[in-house]
Amino acid sequence: MRTRLAITALLSLIILAHIGLWTSERWPTELKLRLTLLNALGWAVVLLPAYGVSRWLAAREGQTKRDP
Repeated sequence: MRTRLAITALLSLIILAHIGLWTSERWPTELKLRLTLLNALGWAVVLLPAYGVSRWLAAREGQTKRDP
């Protein structure tokens, strides 16, 4: 439950930051796009391997429970 709440809070902050960036007129559109793509790439590099490891660990733990 705490993990789900933390993930929801993190996603909310990220979304709000992007809304703030895109509604601001101080930044050129090209820079907004570059920052958004850089942010998405950064999160993908962090979250995709973490998700893969968690799925692998869950599969290993399930496999260990089935072994006598």
